[in-house]
Amino acid sequence: MMRINILNKEGMLTKEDRKKPLTHQCEWCTFKTNIDLSKGITVTSHSQAVSYDGYSNDLSSFITWWTQTVLPDLNGFSGFGNVKFTVKFWLER
Repeated sequence: MMRINILNKEGMLTKEDRKKPLTHQCEWCTFKTNIDLSKGITVTSHSQAVSYDGYSNDLSSFITWWTQTVLPDLNGFSGFGNVKFTVKFWLER
């Protein structure tokens, strides 16, 4: 039995699948990107009250979720050190 991927299909993600948009919401922040993270990640806060601890917890949560949910269905990944992050706090929108 094949594993079901994030797009609810069997098997590895295709080149086209990898470029589809991906949004993941955590407690304080929303992460918008594409499935393989190649276009970078834009992080926006839900409210003015987000703290560094809240942002850090949500960032850790997103990375863990993505690693467990998406990474197994990709052929190769160069690591989060190669992903561009853009952070937009509530007052900057």
